[in-house]
Amino acid sequence: MLKAVQTVGLRWIKAAAAGALCAGLLTGCMSSSDETVSGGGSAGGSGSSSSGTGGVFGSILTSGKGPREVNPDAFASEIYCPPIKPRLNTYLIMKYERGHEDEPKHLLYQATLQEWARECSREGTDQTRIKLGLSGNVTPGPAWKGGEIVLPIRVAVMPSGDSEKPLMSDLVSVPVTVGQGAPAEGWTMVENKYVVQRNTEVMVVFGFDEGPQKKRR
Repeated sequence: MLKAVQTVGLRWIKAAAAGALCAGLLTGCMSSSDETVSGGGSAGGSGSSSSGTGGVFGSILTSGKGPREVNPDAFASEIYCPPIKPRLNTYLIMKYERGHEDEPKHLLYQATLQEWARECSREGTDQTRIKLGLSGNVTPGPAWKGGEIVLPIRVAVMPSGDSEKPLMSDLVSVPVTVGQGAPAEGWTMVENKYVVQRNTEVMVVFGFDEGPQKKRR
């Protein structure tokens, strides 16, 4: 009889301990599944969280199906993608025959910079690669005889603050073939060779660069 009581008591103790352990684990599991950390953040270092099974934990765990492959980028913070803007008064070229500046009938062509965009990606462990896209049109003038036009486009990565010295400067030549009397011809430039230190505040400026220009009257 004593042996039976001891056996029952032992089983009860084990069951109670298991129940307490299960309750503790269940509480932890419920709090984990109700609120998961997304793993993202901003340049200022603020993180964010999201409900449900998404985010970092959602990319790692499954419901009893074994672990999935984990993308290391899931743990990385968001990339700061620098702003871009055209440089003042560098989005238009009016090319005339030599000695006939500002005379409409001697206009060779007009080139415009109309649209721009950028995207950023991680480069190594501490850098960001900037992909820049620009586009516009070239319209032949009355004096254009047909042929190839080479558009000079300057791209510069500028530091934040009042410094006018660029961290990087690049002159890109964009060829455009336009026929005599033809309608406007579109052009596009896409470059992804601009690499900066990650989370460094810079600005990308761009525009046509015809070199030193004579001051117009």
